[in-house]
Amino acid sequence: MLIIRLWLFVLVLTAISWVVLKLIRKPLHIGWIFLFWVVTSFGLAALLYGGSIWLAGA
Repeated sequence: MLIIRLWLFVLVLTAISWVVLKLIRKPLHIGWIFLFWVVTSFGLAALLYGGSIWLAGA
């Protein structure tokens, strides 16, 4: 269930970012915005998970 929430979060952030970029007249392909949020959110999740494993082992 958590992975579904994470994907929904990424989709919502993608849509909001795309609309904001359109409004300020700096349009960017929606695929690049989606890729940015996927890498950011999953990278942060992996970093937090790795940090917690590292701290648990210390």
